[in-house]
Amino acid sequence: AAMHRGLVGGLLMARPGSKEPDPDMALAINEACLQKGLLMFAPVGMGGGCIKIAPPLTTPREALVEGLDVLDEACAQVLG
Repeated sequence: AAMHRGLVGGLLMARPGSKEPDPDMALAINEACLQKGLLMFAPVGMGGGCIKIAPPLTTPREALVEGLDVLDEACAQVLG
C-alpha cells in the first residue's frame, strides 16, 4: 500500500498473503538502498514495516527519478 502527504510517502512492506507488516523486508530494502548510495530514513510505522520517502521540496526532478530508480532496484533485489 502507498500513502502520500506532500513529498512524504511510505511503502508498507507486508508479509506475503497478508497485511501484517514485515520489518525484516523493510530493513533489507533500506540496507540495499544504502549499499547503492541512497540514504533512507530507518523503517518506521506500525511494526517497523514502512519505508519512509521524504525528499526535500527543492529536490530536482532528475535526482528524484534517480532515487526512485535506486529504490526500484533495491526492491527487485530483495523481493527477487
